[in-house]
Amino acid sequence: MNSIPVSLFGRMFATKAMLAFDHHILTIRQGNSTTQISWSELEAPPSFAYGLFGQTISFVTAQQNYTFSLLAYGVHRKFQAEFERCWLNANVAKLDTFLNKITKLVKQRYLRQSYVSRIQRLAQQEHDRWLPWIKNSPAFVLVDKKINVLEQYANWDAALTQYLQQKYVTKQLNLHHAFFDSVEANPLTLSQRQACVIDDDNNLLLAGAGTGKTSVMIGRAGFLVQSQQASYSDILLLAYGRKAADEMDQRIQNKLATDKIKAATFHSVGLAIISQVEHAKPSMSVFAEDEQAKEKWVQQCFEAMIENSAEYRRLVLDYFSKYYYVEKNEFDFKTLGDYYSYLNDNDIRSLKGDKVKSFGELYIANWLFYHGIDYHYEAPYKIAVKTIERSQYKPDFYLPEYDIYIEYYGIDEAGNTAPYIDKAQYHGAIDWKNTTHASNNTHCIALTYGQHKQGKLLSELEQALLSANIQTQILPVESLLESLKETGRITVLAALFSQLLSLYKAAYLTDADEVDVIKRSLDAKQTTQALALLKPIISNYNAYLQQRGEIDFEDMISKAISYVESGQFVSPWRYIMVDEFQDISHARARLVKALRDSRKGCSVFAVGDDWQAIYRFSGADIKLTTEFTKHFGFTSQAQLDVTFRFNNKIGEVASAFISKNPAQLNKTITSLAQVAQPAISILRRGNKAPTTLNHYHSELPELANGAIDDVLNAICGTVCKPTSVYFLARFWFQLPTNADIKAMQVKYPLLNIQSQTFHAAKGKEADHVVIIGLQKGKHGFPCEKVTPAIIDALLPEQEDFAFAEERRLFYVALTRAKQRAYIIADMANSSCFVSELIAEHDIELDEFTSDVEQLHIADINCMRCDTGVLKKQTGRFGPFYGCSLFPRCEHKENPCQQCQSPMTRSRYTGFKLCVNQSCNHMQPICDKCGAEMVLRQSAKGSFWGCKNYQGNDPLSCKNGKDNKAIQWPELV
Repeated sequence: MNSIPVSLFGRMFATKAMLAFDHHILTIRQGNSTTQISWSELEAPPSFAYGLFGQTISFVTAQQNYTFSLLAYGVHRKFQAEFERCWLNANVAKLDTFLNKITKLVKQRYLRQSYVSRIQRLAQQEHDRWLPWIKNSPAFVLVDKKINVLEQYANWDAALTQYLQQKYVTKQLNLHHAFFDSVEANPLTLSQRQACVIDDDNNLLLAGAGTGKTSVMIGRAGFLVQSQQASYSDILLLAYGRKAADEMDQRIQNKLATDKIKAATFHSVGLAIISQVEHAKPSMSVFAEDEQAKEKWVQQCFEAMIENSAEYRRLVLDYFSKYYYVEKNEFDFKTLGDYYSYLNDNDIRSLKGDKVKSFGELYIANWLFYHGIDYHYEAPYKIAVKTIERSQYKPDFYLPEYDIYIEYYGIDEAGNTAPYIDKAQYHGAIDWKNTTHASNNTHCIALTYGQHKQGKLLSELEQALLSANIQTQILPVESLLESLKETGRITVLAALFSQLLSLYKAAYLTDADEVDVIKRSLDAKQTTQALALLKPIISNYNAYLQQRGEIDFEDMISKAISYVESGQFVSPWRYIMVDEFQDISHARARLVKALRDSRKGCSVFAVGDDWQAIYRFSGADIKLTTEFTKHFGFTSQAQLDVTFRFNNKIGEVASAFISKNPAQLNKTITSLAQVAQPAISILRRGNKAPTTLNHYHSELPELANGAIDDVLNAICGTVCKPTSVYFLARFWFQLPTNADIKAMQVKYPLLNIQSQTFHAAKGKEADHVVIIGLQKGKHGFPCEKVTPAIIDALLPEQEDFAFAEERRLFYVALTRAKQRAYIIADMANSSCFVSELIAEHDIELDEFTSDVEQLHIADINCMRCDTGVLKKQTGRFGPFYGCSLFPRCEHKENPCQQCQSPMTRSRYTGFKLCVNQSCNHMQPICDKCGAEMVLRQSAKGSFWGCKNYQGNDPLSCKNGKDNKAIQWPELV
């Protein structure tokens, strides 16, 4: 063993430690004790430094730092190279092992991000042991190549990660080429194969409509087993529902020839977790499967609490009178028609059934109803006051028992009107009404929006009635509740509470969360009131389940999450694959993350398409897909970009249509099938009699006007073999019945016809689709009915982009078609999506003939409310065009005298023009009363006289113009 000599001063201090070494160990002798350290224990070779009384040597182990001074000068020249060789010989095997592990890892498995960070950390530690000293050592030539590799790993960058990952993917694609060629009927595409092989800690595969996502799910499972990275039991395949799971099982059995991989639902996984932890399978409540039974129980509980609790009863009556609808400020709308549309779309009417024209009127009507005061809504004033300029006066309310009128004026505290109302004209009407009541000695109570805004509307009404010696008393509770039951509102509210019960439980709200729910709701007052009614029902419901020893689906997921997060259940799965990820809720995503984190080395593979996210109403949050990395951590994202379903012309329109929402992920979908002409046709038709006899059973407008037969005839004209056709609509009741479809099958034997809602059609396809039910209104599309505020607040945050989910739903409908999509629409009441397609996209507009009014809808908007469209109707005096927002808007126009087409006032000031270009009949408008003028003859020749001329009648308009004096505009 070699001793390291000390300096002269070192020999003077006999108590100092003595050092010695050989090729295996370094020995420290101090007094009677001896310490031996192997070279492999040292973090790096010993280092030397000069001191005042000799040289100093230092070295470090994992446990201790050592420094020895007073060594002889020049010992570093004698021993340093030997120290470095000894240390290298002792540690090179460790370096080899480290580098070999990395080499083996990147060859046998996909290089996950978690591997990269771990390798970087370990490589840096190893780098610090070898560098920089080794490069100045004579021993460097022995390990130069290894050190170069180590430096590369220590300075790891994204380019190296991508290089190694791609190298692995290429190798696996070559090794398993035959498998990917044969796993499906057609060989998998390159992007599908790559998606099967890529295996980061978190993986998001964006699979557009018809791009073969199920093939990837099956291919990936098969690849993991075939490449010996997984056994069947390592794989958890999660499907959205039982039907989807069963379909996946069948595909796996057919394609992989095994039944050892079973697709599971989230609920079945939750059940398995609970059963394992509790050592017993929990009893499922019938309410978990039978929504009707649940609604019935909730209604019975609701009615029992109403009957047994005076306070609860008061809350219920308060809710129905003030909070049943989501109130919107009439001042916030752009046009009167927009406000009326909101009232129509949400079917806002009083407890008595009146289609009131404002929320102020709604609360007045309900207050009168609750207090047993009979009223007539908009009944004609008892004295005839009709003039040329005005139709007969109709006050808002008339109380026949007391001979009192009530007017509700849409003015605020400062007398301002909504921006779309002419303020001067409105105040002129108020003055006229006041004068009318004063001159006829009739009693009218005037109320205003300003009073409603200040919360004083109903108290002012009550005080006004008291001033008229009318004593009010609320109706007996039994009578009110019976009325609510008769109108169906108790049943409707119970159904709402049944839905809320599930959403509330699934949200796992703390008290603080509940405050946030109220804050972000559309109507905080309505939400607060609804929660006050809901929470006692939830308490009773949970107690009912507990007494019976049962759980529901929400309990199943929440308990499963709790058991996994607490460590009571450790996931046996190393590969979690989630289908239809865009439909996932926060609770289910939390369960997936908990399962991933409970098993070291587990990866998540999520397949979805944010463009097809259409289940927010059930708790799905699109942001879990669009912001996947934020929720799950570093993610490898891939895309299936070739669709095998629809042709390029459908794809171009559908992709451009869906891509308007900037919050969605950008994708480019290429169609395998290429065509030259537009593949989306629009048939525009209103309510007119069909050209052939209607043999159908239902009264769908598209059946009644012959549009569906026209489309089916067009399809039959292009096929010579059996062809599939889907009828698609937003709601089931908008679709042909089974009897209708049977009649069609007889009439069109080559067509295999089915009906589906947009939601039910997801994941399916047909050669042709026919999209119907595309109107505005309560059951329109996009659906403009406001979701109850409390439901909206319990659901994932609403997107900023208008009709974002409804737009995706229409995209789903369009992309069910393989060859052609047909859209049937009445342009007088059509979806804004139809107008957008016509204005902005390459679609076929001339395949079918259209009535003239269908082609000129923009010219026949209602001049009174600005939003409604004039629709052709027939009354006592023949055809006329009335506003589509009737009865709230009662504006009417006469048709063209020559061809009965609609006439527009919008093209030329002072004239009405027939929109039928083959007619172009023009008619002057009276500049005194606004009525049409009629060409008449007199002794002096022809002249234009007002249509309201009635001789010497007081209501007669005697305005007239000489025919030659009319300055006719030049048609363009």
